[in-house]
Amino acid sequence: MPTSSNIRSKGGESTEKSKSGKSVGMMLFGFIFFAAGFAVAAFTMGSNLLRYYETADWAQVPATITSLDLRTHHGDDSVTWSVDARYQYQFNGRTYHSDRVALTGGSDNIGDFWQELYSRLKSEQQRNQVKAYVNPAEPQEAYLDRTLRTGLLVFGGIFGAVFMAVGGGIMFMGGRSSNSSEQLDSARAGIPSDQRGSYKILLFIGCLFVLISAPLLFVIVDALQDGEPEVLLGLIFPLVGSGAIYAALRMRKRYLQIGQTLFYPDPLPGHAGGQVGGYFHLASGEWVGSPQVRLTCVHIYSTGSGKESKTHHDVIWQSKGRAHCETNNGGCNVHALFDVPADLPGSGSASGYRGRIQWNLHCEGIVSVPVAAARNPRVDNSRAMRDSNRLQVEFERSWSIPVEKGQQTSSFQMPAEEQEAWHQQQREEASASAAAQIAMTAAGSGMHLESAAGRHTGMALGLLLFGLVFDGVGVFLLYMAMQGELMLWLMGPVFLLVGLLVTWFGVFWLGRALETDIEPGRVRIVRRLFGVALYQRSAAVSAASPLTLDMGMSSTNQNGAKTEYFSLSVEADGKKIKLAEGIEGREAAEVLREKVKAVLTRELDSELI
Repeated sequence: MPTSSNIRSKGGESTEKSKSGKSVGMMLFGFIFFAAGFAVAAFTMGSNLLRYYETADWAQVPATITSLDLRTHHGDDSVTWSVDARYQYQFNGRTYHSDRVALTGGSDNIGDFWQELYSRLKSEQQRNQVKAYVNPAEPQEAYLDRTLRTGLLVFGGIFGAVFMAVGGGIMFMGGRSSNSSEQLDSARAGIPSDQRGSYKILLFIGCLFVLISAPLLFVIVDALQDGEPEVLLGLIFPLVGSGAIYAALRMRKRYLQIGQTLFYPDPLPGHAGGQVGGYFHLASGEWVGSPQVRLTCVHIYSTGSGKESKTHHDVIWQSKGRAHCETNNGGCNVHALFDVPADLPGSGSASGYRGRIQWNLHCEGIVSVPVAAARNPRVDNSRAMRDSNRLQVEFERSWSIPVEKGQQTSSFQMPAEEQEAWHQQQREEASASAAAQIAMTAAGSGMHLESAAGRHTGMALGLLLFGLVFDGVGVFLLYMAMQGELMLWLMGPVFLLVGLLVTWFGVFWLGRALETDIEPGRVRIVRRLFGVALYQRSAAVSAASPLTLDMGMSSTNQNGAKTEYFSLSVEADGKKIKLAEGIEGREAAEVLREKVKAVLTRELDSELI
């Protein structure tokens, strides 16, 4: 069984909670994020748009620049620029002095605004054509430039919107009740699916983008009339926001096609060492085939800090099953039940684990609903199929289930015939999967296995792309080093070496193949790369020679399903010889091991040939 000792810590983390179960620390942390985002958006967008409006009817008068300088500011890891200028001008017979240059103050490195502004002012100074924008009501207020900086608005708006969205999400999570007694009380009333509110986050972000960009829409026409077409880039805000709102509403409509599916755990809470299960009610529609369920134990923790902070979702354990459906109140109750090993942790801040443990139940299948009852019959062809009277909709829901250590079982038990049917289906699917992945043919009294090349092309191409990017960066850094950047002699070779190693691994993964001949008492393997034999090995084995399954890598999709890849090896003459590789799924790997074992013990099953 998979373990995660490498991610355990001496003690579980705890977060300060209020008596109501709300996380004061999280809410405060989220507020800091939200306030920072709001301040950035207000400073970069709000204040600049306000100044642009205020200066729209200011008078233009001749000015004389007495000093002009392009200043360079060096930070820890960046360089920014600003323009300093002093000038004088006359208004209503009086002479005024000012040092305000542009609507934007401070320094930055967004685009070439400051460099271009300095060049323009320098040229106008030499031609004695400098103009100042003066406030007729307060003549001491003036600017040399009133350009609306679209790049700064876009950058500040996105930065602020992201921070406000993150901060709002953290405050929302911190404000939710989180103590165990309240969680159990809530679970007794039914656990809403994770999909119920997923659209709300996207809707919130979309509305945020639209609201932030609303003032910009009023100045686009004026900016275009002033010869500033780059302001059209600001339309990215309302377009992105509108797209997010549209996607959120579509998500909501898809959710309403099925309706609410509250999950009622039984036992409550579930028990690691006993059973985890329960049911939800499908009020509308009929299942097309049996729905599949999956229970997953996930370890969620963070590493690093600041920019290097990263949240991990490691699947410790998972199990798949078939749901049991029984008619109830015009719909059906869908039951899920799992036997859970006792060595797994309970949910929450489990002792010995850093971060927290979360148990997720996932159900998927196809539901047929009447077309008239569908809230959104216009569904993508990839997600639904229509006949004359009914619509087949893809069903996919997940719930977070409370689990603790214990031995309690459910009051509902799966019918024995359904359990046996499920086990038989698993065996058949595993056998078909093994045969589809590893070619098996009879060869005299033995069998021939072929782990063909190109079975995992997507993964290989991903490695190739990653490696080529590093190769390109390494070559570029070495080129710059030869131009005199001495420090790059340290970075260039590192990038190039990593890139070459990853590229080679991607090429090897793409073109590798393994052919194996197995006979009672002997194995022989040939390693090939794009059809060319690299080496071969053979060894004498016995029935007592151990056959081992080794997990090479694993991947987890967006729904939390973990896929493991195995290789099958045999120990002979003190060495481990790989017989098959890249086998997707433990069940398929187990089937292949039994087939090989049957050959080595002269019990080859004829139906496998």
